[in-house]
Amino acid sequence: MFYDCVVVGAGPAGSTAAKILSSFGYKVLIIDSKVFPREKLCGGCVSAKIIDYIPQINSLAKASINKAILSYKKTACLEIESKEPFAYFVERKTFDKCLLDSALEKGCFFRNERLLSLSYNDSSIEIYTDANKYKAKYLIGADGANSIVRKILHIKPKFLVKTLQVETIYHNDTNVNIDIGFKGLNYYWNFPQNGVWGIASTKKNINKLFFKYYGNDMLINPKGYFIPIAFSKKNLGKNNILLVGDAACLADPFSLEGIYNAIFSAHLAAASILSYPKNPYQAYRALADKILEENKYSYFISKIVLNFPYFSFFQLSKGNENALADYLTGKKSSRKLFWLLLKSFYKKTIK
Repeated sequence: MFYDCVVVGAGPAGSTAAKILSSFGYKVLIIDSKVFPREKLCGGCVSAKIIDYIPQINSLAKASINKAILSYKKTACLEIESKEPFAYFVERKTFDKCLLDSALEKGCFFRNERLLSLSYNDSSIEIYTDANKYKAKYLIGADGANSIVRKILHIKPKFLVKTLQVETIYHNDTNVNIDIGFKGLNYYWNFPQNGVWGIASTKKNINKLFFKYYGNDMLINPKGYFIPIAFSKKNLGKNNILLVGDAACLADPFSLEGIYNAIFSAHLAAASILSYPKNPYQAYRALADKILEENKYSYFISKIVLNFPYFSFFQLSKGNENALADYLTGKKSSRKLFWLLLKSFYKKTIK
């Protein structure tokens, strides 16, 4: 069976890319090993920048947030507030199914199959699943953090962030809370809107650190997962195979949000196929510069916050309370936020 494009993975990135290509008359097949709707381990927080690509996000979200608390070791608190929402909470089971249904309405096909292997050259790709064999001119790898497509291409992330997340029946606040300052940890989070608590870290003993912080009471169904991070063009694919979202390791290294960049990269990958069909990989590498630059500076921010947490907290509290909200809404780039912190650090060291 021949398709113009086979998309591996029916999450936000895969469904978005398939929808765009189908809208332009391409014959598109989405394959995914899961039956939708399906449960997806995720905090479900999406930055407000997503409105550029999903104008109806408010109707798809469980809640929007205008206020959050950034704390330092459970003590000092900085209130982040905005007149407009700077983030939304979605239930991935419902959100992803809605995006997939929207793609199917445009005429693409869906099969519940698991990718086994690929063979490819400059003109065609053969896709082998646990049920069928397909041929396609293009393939988009949108199969998430543990991407089989990425592994077949022998592409590796720069590093992995470990996360552990639990459901909780205890809600001590209605506000989102992000807590920093613990050595070697990215942050702890509390998302009462979705009823989840979590930790993100590159350290090995993440389970011990999690339960030391939260305790063992009223914690349900603890689960861990990895977030692959990279900001290199080498992670975008090969030949006529394009990687998007977590498959391309495009989660934001600072906030660790993956949904916005997944959908953004899906638009870029689809545009590359449509605009430069002879060599979409080269076009995609050029178009993805904005994501990669943002992620590079986001990584620099994460290193400053990780190594100098109190300094970072203090600077964000000192007349820069809206900087994080502006970052999440897209009003302030990661580059600007990085230079804000770096200039403050420089002024402090020369005094």
